[in-house]
Amino acid sequence: MTSTQVINLEYLKVMAEGDADLEKTMLEMILEELPEEFAGMQEHYVSQNWHELFQVSHKMKSTLAFVGNAEMTAANKAIEHRTRNNVNLEEVGVYIEELSKHFNPVMAALREALAAY
Repeated sequence: MTSTQVINLEYLKVMAEGDADLEKTMLEMILEELPEEFAGMQEHYVSQNWHELFQVSHKMKSTLAFVGNAEMTAANKAIEHRTRNNVNLEEVGVYIEELSKHFNPVMAALREALAAY
């Protein structure tokens, strides 16, 4: 399995309307934002700052839409739901771990996709 199979950039391509330069710019932005967002999520989880974790999770939702990794999207959705509604917060760590498990392969695939431009 190649690393590009962990992402699906169809949504990014649709939003860029076939503009390769825009696709490249969007990939660069994702590669910059995703690590920052994930680091923020981890930090807010450790400090149990649920409101801030919700804020980052909500923002990360749009970034993940462009990435196209179903597991990360589902885990983030679960985090967003729990922190928005302050329910089942004891489960958030499981979903942080799920994001963590996919983070490096996704980042590698994004860098590989960017290198193709």
